[in-house]
Amino acid sequence: VDEVSLEIPKGSFFGLVGESGSGKTTLGRAILRAAPITSGQILYRDDEVEYDLGNIAKEQLKDYRRRAQLIFQDPYAALSPRMTVRDIIAEPLEVMGITNTRAETDDRVREIASKCRLNLEHLRRFPHAFSGGQRQRISIARALVCSPRFVVADESVAALDVSIQADILNLLEALRG
Repeated sequence: VDEVSLEIPKGSFFGLVGESGSGKTTLGRAILRAAPITSGQILYRDDEVEYDLGNIAKEQLKDYRRRAQLIFQDPYAALSPRMTVRDIIAEPLEVMGITNTRAETDDRVREIASKCRLNLEHLRRFPHAFSGGQRQRISIARALVCSPRFVVADESVAALDVSIQADILNLLEALRG
C-alpha cells in the first residue's frame, strides 16, 4: 500500500473502496497493528491519547487495542466453535482486564448482546446454532463489548444475503452513538 493519507473524523463512517487486491484489508490490518507497518506513519488520536502505531510501546498497544477493534468479514470463521456465545463476547473483557468479576463481565455481555439484538437466552449456545446474520451480530457484540472508539469493519456484510446486509448495516448505524 503506497501513498495513502486519510483522516477519519470522530463519529463518522468511512468507506474505503478499491479493486480486489488493492490493499484495503492490508491497510485495515495495519491500522489495527495486525499487519506490519514497514514504512510511513499511522497516527491514532482521540480526546485522551495520541499513538504512533509504528512505534508504539507494549503497554500503549494494550490500551490501543481497547480503543480499536475489528469486525471480521466472515462470521462463520470468526467465531470459535468451542466457545459459547457468552464466552465469545466476554473474551475481550477478560483478556484486556476490563472487568474485575464474572458478574461484571456478565452484565457487560448482556448489555451489548441486547444492543446487538441478540436473544439473551442464546448466550449459552454455540455458534453453529446460528444463521450468518446472527453470527455477525455476535461478532459485532464481541468487537463492541469493550467500548472501542474506532472500529474497522472489513467487508463485514459481504458473506451475508442482501436482506441481512441491510439489517446489519442498520444495526451498526444504530450502535454508532
